[in-house]
Amino acid sequence: MSVGRSLRVVAARAGTPRHPPGRFGPDDCYPVAVWLPVLGPAAFEGWRHLAGRLAHHPEGVTVSLAGLAVDLGLGSPHGSQSVVQRTLRRLERFGLLRWAGEDCVVVSARLPFVSPAQLARLAPTVQARHRVLHERATSQAC
Repeated sequence: MSVGRSLRVVAARAGTPRHPPGRFGPDDCYPVAVWLPVLGPAAFEGWRHLAGRLAHHPEGVTVSLAGLAVDLGLGSPHGSQSVVQRTLRRLERFGLLRWAGEDCVVVSARLPFVSPAQLARLAPTVQARHRVLHERATSQAC
């Protein structure tokens, strides 16, 4: 995507077998406690920024790549190896963003629990936070 072009961002409406529907929005504590160490800071803040905008504009938003880079403090958006471009690719790699055309992305506005494989790679303290928050979330659902 070229730097000067706008990017249309829309929310994913439902989960898929590979990615169940999310429970946690950008203001919930689970994404910060557990997803942040999975995604890393730039990708996490990129998701949080886009999901937060979608929470206020469920019909979708239009952002410029340069504006997104500035909003996230990621420097110049020029080049395919710019931090903002790598951030979008990382969100795509984790299944939290998918391209729906050259200038449109679908973003998961809510996150599920991390997968068992992702959880196994996290520090014991993060695993413990996951267990506490998972128990709290699943006990409130009944």
